[in-house]
Amino acid sequence: MKLPTLSTLALASALVLTGCATDSYASSYGTSNESPASGVVSTVDTAIGEVFATTQGMTLYTFTRDTASVSNCYDGCAESWPPFTASKNAETWGAFTVIERTDGSYQWAYENQPLYTWVGDRQRGDVNGHEISDVWFAAQAGQ
Repeated sequence: MKLPTLSTLALASALVLTGCATDSYASSYGTSNESPASGVVSTVDTAIGEVFATTQGMTLYTFTRDTASVSNCYDGCAESWPPFTASKNAETWGAFTVIERTDGSYQWAYENQPLYTWVGDRQRGDVNGHEISDVWFAAQAGQ
């Protein structure tokens, strides 16, 4: 089977994501159009630059009080910062992995840092949670 070119992947991702966000991270890994990246994580341009986001364009954040592959955000914290959930058998790729939370649920992580959304973001590309209390930061490639 012939794999699509990177430009084909980029175009397909842009179409899947309604043209508002691109899946440039997945394309840079040279994944096929069957990659989980096209249905899980996108990138969006924001006031602070390009960040990782859900496929709906909601910014993903990391929490500096987490440790490698361990979430420390539960209860009230998780109400404000919902974990970016994954299924137990989610297919991982590149620097994106899945961790198990202490409550038995699963969460996406980037470079072993659990990922979250922020209830204060209302629309695609909002980064209202960036730098809150100097512990929450928008997830960016190479961060």
